[in-house]
Amino acid sequence: MGITSFSAELIAKYKNGAKNVIELGAQNLYNQPNLPAPYAHELYDSHGVAYKCIDLCEENGAIPIDLSKPYENKLGYFDLVTDFGTSEHVSDNGKHGIEAFYNCWKTKHDLLIPGGTMINENPKTGNWPGHGCNYYTKEFYGELCNAMNYEVLELGEHPAMGNTTDGWNVFCVFKKNDVAEFIGIEKFKKLDFRTS
Repeated sequence: MGITSFSAELIAKYKNGAKNVIELGAQNLYNQPNLPAPYAHELYDSHGVAYKCIDLCEENGAIPIDLSKPYENKLGYFDLVTDFGTSEHVSDNGKHGIEAFYNCWKTKHDLLIPGGTMINENPKTGNWPGHGCNYYTKEFYGELCNAMNYEVLELGEHPAMGNTTDGWNVFCVFKKNDVAEFIGIEKFKKLDFRTS
């Protein structure tokens, strides 16, 4: 998806003195007036936040981690973890796979330091047809945050770049309050998300 003006506002509002960030996807800044859009590290650099990203394409120095597979954290912990349009694409050979989706979320959780903030912005169920394999609801975040004792800082929906027809995203910003392990896959399967 990339970082829009709305996304950049979320970062500015919730970076909360973060010293470092890890971003899912080698994101571009689409809040700029001219194309081609620069990479997101420029935004974080302007806030004094050390930047890393995960993307199999390895663009912009991305670390090539397959988010669909289990990952043992070798990168350390980050004050800020962001997902601006990546987890909806994590799949099992191009199709929704619950284990792939779960592994992505477990990796995100494991990379976030206790007390750190995670910003998520991904397609709402029924929007962005054919864009990904996993679609979000506000209920998903409510259930996940309740199960994990995450503190919800902001939860809502908005039309990306003004696309009110079929371009709505769900966004959730939360704080990781403790060192608890991520929920098991059986509990994760019961959360309210969709595959189309």
